[in-house]
Amino acid sequence: MKTVAFTTLGCRVNQYDTDAMRGLFIQKGYEPVDFDSKADIYVINTCSVTNMGERKSRQLIRKAKRTNEDAYIVVTGCYAQLAPDAIAAIDGVNLVIGTNNRHKIVELVEQLETTEKQINAVRNIMEQATFEEMPLYGNEIDKARAFMKIQEGCNNYCSFCIIPYTRGKLKSRRVDDIKQEAQRLVDHGYHEIVLTGIHLGNYGVELPGRPNLAAVVKELLTIDGLERIRLGSIESVEVSPELVELMATEKRFCSHLHLPLQAGSDAILKAMNRHYTLDEYKALIRNLRARIPGLSVTTDIIAGFPGETDELFEETLNTVKEIGFTHIHAFPYSKREGTPAAVMDNQVPEAVKKTRVALLNEQGSLGLQTFAANLVGKPAEILIEREEDGWYEGFTNEYIHGRIKKGDAEYQIGDIVGGTVVSVDDEFVTIA
Repeated sequence: MKTVAFTTLGCRVNQYDTDAMRGLFIQKGYEPVDFDSKADIYVINTCSVTNMGERKSRQLIRKAKRTNEDAYIVVTGCYAQLAPDAIAAIDGVNLVIGTNNRHKIVELVEQLETTEKQINAVRNIMEQATFEEMPLYGNEIDKARAFMKIQEGCNNYCSFCIIPYTRGKLKSRRVDDIKQEAQRLVDHGYHEIVLTGIHLGNYGVELPGRPNLAAVVKELLTIDGLERIRLGSIESVEVSPELVELMATEKRFCSHLHLPLQAGSDAILKAMNRHYTLDEYKALIRNLRARIPGLSVTTDIIAGFPGETDELFEETLNTVKEIGFTHIHAFPYSKREGTPAAVMDNQVPEAVKKTRVALLNEQGSLGLQTFAANLVGKPAEILIEREEDGWYEGFTNEYIHGRIKKGDAEYQIGDIVGGTVVSVDDEFVTIA
């Protein structure tokens, strides 16, 4: 039996794509192995959001070549889509795919066995107008929660972002296909499904009848055995009243929203081509918390965007303190060639970016501690993801790390177990 090894860089959408490709290989009789092992085929699913992602992608390609110089090396994902010729020029690369036609990955790998030529299967992503069906087959590594991609592409063109050029136009998955896959995952033993996409909140705008994200959630709520539905990242301006009402009234719809802020300054938001003001974002948070008590809000923030002075960053820092996010994914601005921000004046030095990221992460930790402390004495549940050192560990409904002491009762990965929060320790809430 031939072996195949996968590694993934970047976002949850990329992880979904990897899981789906792994399933395709398994269906054809290949055996998945760890990426550090000697394998017949290595698949590197790349990221192009930052320069760091691209550098790590190249490093992983070279690592695979060193591990087994006779292996087929397959490079896919955003970096492959953006720079196929550069990828193809790296020693050892046999197949470059990009972000479409990945349902043919096994077929293309097997073509390599009949030819000595490198295959470049990258096509113009802007010409792809429909969602590529590449369903999961229940062979994923993570047996607790399943990440399910329901939308691809983005039409926003934020000035810093390369993703519209690597993922193409907005493309949504049909509701019936989503429900069928969700049912298959539940039948396979999953109790939580996380809906993901590049521009998730714009789901369905190009489909007949324009089904929206709320319609998808409603359909999934009809599936027996599906205990949790969670949203991936969604733009604040796309949180509809219908979604809010579902989250407020349906226990299975997790009270957690990841709402990218990107900057807490109107001047920087305008330069980023973001489609909201700071006041609009704050008003939304206030309204959400009033309607959904105990809501957990997490966010993304870019530090050191071109033109971000010390004063403007202070605005962002004050905004973060005021809102009190449960978690902040802070990262330094990374210049992406081909985007408007890459040629803007007043680029911020890397050392300044690093300092600002650290300050944002500090506020994120404080926000988490405050939120977790408010859970003490209240009921909570965790979806068990691992057993370690006598504890069952997993995430709460609010996406907080939780743990329950292993006692007489035996639980399985994927079980949902509850109790009362008794303490907060090392960013874990302890439930008894």
